[in-house]
Amino acid sequence: MFGLIRSGMVTAMKELQVVSNNIANSGSTAFRKSDISFSDIYSQTTAGADGGSQFGSGASVAAVRMSEAQGGMVQREGALNLAIAGSGYFVLSPTNTPEAAVTAQNFTRNGEFSLDSQGYLRAANNSYVLGTKLNSGEGADTEGAAALSKIQVPQSIGEETKSALTDISVTSDGTVTATYGIDTIQKLFTLSLANFPNQAALGNLGGSTFVKTDASGEPIIASSGSSGLGSISSGMLETSNVDITNEMTAMIRSQQQFNGAARLLQTNADMIEKLTR
Repeated sequence: MFGLIRSGMVTAMKELQVVSNNIANSGSTAFRKSDISFSDIYSQTTAGADGGSQFGSGASVAAVRMSEAQGGMVQREGALNLAIAGSGYFVLSPTNTPEAAVTAQNFTRNGEFSLDSQGYLRAANNSYVLGTKLNSGEGADTEGAAALSKIQVPQSIGEETKSALTDISVTSDGTVTATYGIDTIQKLFTLSLANFPNQAALGNLGGSTFVKTDASGEPIIASSGSSGLGSISSGMLETSNVDITNEMTAMIRSQQQFNGAARLLQTNADMIEKLTR
């Protein structure tokens, strides 16, 4: 009996942890909530005319998985505030210096980007944003991880007469275009997006940043609008996919489960005490 009651308290506490984290991050840009699932435990079998019966021994946590549901979209001033409508993650380099080679990638749906003092496109966690460099403004030779490089927007162009950067834009296919002076326009990069065979199994690094795992599979990296990837919206950000009403309902339910199990445990203890007097 004690083990059965204990399992009810443990599962309720685990659900409270998951739900509390979801609620705490409901205002975080592009946060993806976690869903918890449970499985029942059977450990006792009794013989009978019908072949036997199994008695339940409680429940255990089966899995905690990231929800793949799309968050909402809100307008945010600035061409480098980007949101993905559909599947995909922006690709980041976790290296701290611009000269370091791109040997690993992290992934995020938080498109709060900005240019640093050297013109590199940086994410909210200060990682470098990766993309595919365009050749003479016409197009990219290759796609995929091998073609990735850190996106850098020159602050000025020209040798004798320099033209300063006056505007920057990002199209729905991820093309980063810079305007210098009055009317000199250059297409510089295409933002890369990544998809996974099993997105829910990505490793969570915190801050809406993820890393691939064996269970998630290798990233499929391409430009937006291709390979099943979504489109990019400039001047927009994705909100969290947390439904506060649903999470509060789940919190109340798990609290009631925990309190009920605690009362049952106390009742069981009182009965044992009376029987052993």
